[in-house]
Amino acid sequence: MGAYILRRLLLMIPTIIGIMAISFTVIQFAPGGPVEQVIAQLTGDAQGADSRLSGGGGDLMGSGGLDEGSSK
Repeated sequence: MGAYILRRLLLMIPTIIGIMAISFTVIQFAPGGPVEQVIAQLTGDAQGADSRLSGGGGDLMGSGGLDEGSSK
């Protein structure tokens, strides 16, 4: 029983190293890190999830919904 526990404890080390390597790789290759998001917000290039999903056509609408030129 002691050998089994020792073997399982020793197998935890490569498992943790493998998980850390996979996590590091995914984080490094994922686009848009937190620093880039802050820079985009400061420069005004940031797009929220709502504008990406709706197509970002919010600047074409007047206060009543549709642009007055498009309702004719």
